[in-house]
Amino acid sequence: MSETVREKILQNLKTSLENITTDNGYNFDFNENTVQRWSMHGNSLVDVPAVILSPGDEEEKGRTLPYIQCDMTVYLDIFFIDNETDGIATDTYLNRLQGDIKKAILSDYTRGGYAIDTNVRGTTVFETTEGQQYAGIIIELGINYQHKRTDPTLVN
Repeated sequence: MSETVREKILQNLKTSLENITTDNGYNFDFNENTVQRWSMHGNSLVDVPAVILSPGDEEEKGRTLPYIQCDMTVYLDIFFIDNETDGIATDTYLNRLQGDIKKAILSDYTRGGYAIDTNVRGTTVFETTEGQQYAGIIIELGINYQHKRTDPTLVN
């Protein structure tokens, strides 16, 4: 079965985030278990930091035939647990997380050649309540891509 260009972009995004490791020069370590695609059956947050990729709305625009241009929104929900005794402020960790995510995402803004562009549209810090066990941020991405009008599995 041939995957759509949209699916290929989301798979590339997951792989890019899985490459965030201290061995690769980042502040945190992610892997295939801590970077997850959204599931209606729930996602496991046993190991943190963790990222859940959730595709959002997509807008299609007619382009010069034979292509359709798409603007897709993707949300990255990033969860983190701070060690209370290490003396580093939680927002410092969140800033480092944001930096690592941006660096990994923007290092290949074409998503392996399937996208025209990838942009970070914004970041929102999780609302927290006293005693909450985790903190985190939501990063909103905008990914622009195109596919053949008659076949969403083909870029060209």
